[in-house]
Amino acid sequence: MRLHLSATMVVCLLMLAACVGVSRQEVQLLGSSIAPSKVDFAELHAYAGRAKAAYAAEAVIRSQYPSTVRVSAPGKTDAQYFIEQNDKTKVQYIAIRGTANRKNLVEDVEMRIREDISLAIPVHIGFDATARTLYADMKPYLKTNYTTYITGHSLGGAIAALVAIRMVDDGYRVEKVVTFGQPKFTTTDGVGKLGFLTLIRVVDENDIVPMLPPTTIVNRVYGIYEHAGPEIILLDGPRYVYLPTHDADRISVGELGRSIDFADLKDHHMDNYLKRIEAKTGQALQVSYDDREKYIAPRKQAAN
Repeated sequence: MRLHLSATMVVCLLMLAACVGVSRQEVQLLGSSIAPSKVDFAELHAYAGRAKAAYAAEAVIRSQYPSTVRVSAPGKTDAQYFIEQNDKTKVQYIAIRGTANRKNLVEDVEMRIREDISLAIPVHIGFDATARTLYADMKPYLKTNYTTYITGHSLGGAIAALVAIRMVDDGYRVEKVVTFGQPKFTTTDGVGKLGFLTLIRVVDENDIVPMLPPTTIVNRVYGIYEHAGPEIILLDGPRYVYLPTHDADRISVGELGRSIDFADLKDHHMDNYLKRIEAKTGQALQVSYDDREKYIAPRKQAAN
């Protein structure tokens, strides 16, 4: 049974989650330093452009990306993807559409999990089923001797990671996966087995979807949902936070209480991500996690 949650119910879950996990004192200690990083925001912008294009009609995608060899939304998934291939450089890109509308957002907060025997990790049931369908559809068009780059937004980001895991298992060379506003797709146990996957998660400071499913949901067999990979948090203007994997596990979007005053579904849109990234392509300034709230402003509720 799928759990339907309104934005209000999501916030309630986040408030519950604020009562567990990392304490504020631990967050302040872990987040006070800056881990040196070289984030290429021009490259991230290129990934973000593909993630946004995955929402467009096939004609638009092929116009923007002429080397596209496949555009498809297979089965009843309502998940669209496209594949680009450059025969000269032997590179292929896969971009996967995410949450196309509020109805699809329900899939982002479905709580059930199971162990995928072929992947040998526990996975979110809804994301895994969609990833299986998309991978089966795209596989005849993929080239095993090409270097692969994958991207996706929202639900598409979770699917992108799961497709990448399957591709690696099948012998493809997956160089990098970059996701935007991605929800969690596995648990602590699964994350521990994904050291081979180069996954970079880009999140907006005010986006609530990367917080889902919340850490209040504990499976007695598989444990709690957890993110994999380092995290880049987008702030206003040129500023950003970079959390390496070991810190992101502890204090990133998993520390849910921090964003309740700021969270807004509008910040989940791909247009917002593109705007935030573009502001950093000329000059980007890294700040510590502890200092991030100096550069965002809480939203005031409009008077009735």
